Amino acid sequence: MRKVSKHRITKNRPRLSGKVCVITGGARGIGATSARLFASEGALVAIVDIKDTLGRSVASGIVQRGGRAIYVHCDVTHSADVAAMVRAVVARFGRIDVLFNNAGTAIVGDVVQLSEEDWDRTFAINVKSMFLCSKHVVPIMRKQGGGSIINMGSESGLIGLPMHPAYCSSKGAVVNLTRSMAIGHAVDRIRVNCLCPGTIPTPLYQEFMAALPNKLEVESFLKKEHPLGLGSEVDIAQAALYLASDESKYMTGAPLIVDGGYTAK
Repeated sequence: MRKVSKHRITKNRPRLSGKVCVITGGARGIGATSARLFASEGALVAIVDIKDTLGRSVASGIVQRGGRAIYVHCDVTHSADVAAMVRAVVARFGRIDVLFNNAGTAIVGDVVQLSEEDWDRTFAINVKSMFLCSKHVVPIMRKQGGGSIINMGSESGLIGLPMHPAYCSSKGAVVNLTRSMAIGHAVDRIRVNCLCPGTIPTPLYQEFMAALPNKLEVESFLKKEHPLGLGSEVDIAQAALYLASDESKYMTGAPLIVDGGYTAK
């Protein structure tokens, strides 16, 4: 009979006990759900967003349930804002163990319909923000001896979708940004992974659907294209929790696909 390893996972131990986690785009959707889940697993959470009322509400709710959380207003597309946010988090909690680059946007339209401003805004929020946040957080993680960075990708970063050239290309950039960072910072014991969700009914998704004249038709199509149907915010938050925790300590540079079988199909 094979001997049981002495290094067993302790049951009921919080998976992020004492870890300081920064979550951008944390005021709603997957970010807010992740913030609540991380806090329930012992994390000290910094919710970063420009939606102040929603962000403060998420932080307040976590505190009321006995967790530790703060809200920090920050436009993650501006370097000065990001630098100030990082200083605020470190001043409050002393360190940063996890950076979840979750902030994102999606603008529909083909290359003719999209404006130059639409294109630039998509890349600023979906890609530049990850560069800026990582630029200011990596030195802190390096001094600490390591950390985990999670970049929010998408199934759309692995395949092509019509009417989403800016979104697809920005998420494709996220996948390769993740790979480059993972190789570059392995020596610093900083793991960098990419989370690639399928279609999730988030507030952003609901706003997009509400603007479509053929909403029911599109929803039916999306459900059929995902063999397991559409996922939930909790499904993605659970995957983010895994990447944030030490359970994924030998994983870096990888796209973690959580899409209900869409890309396999």
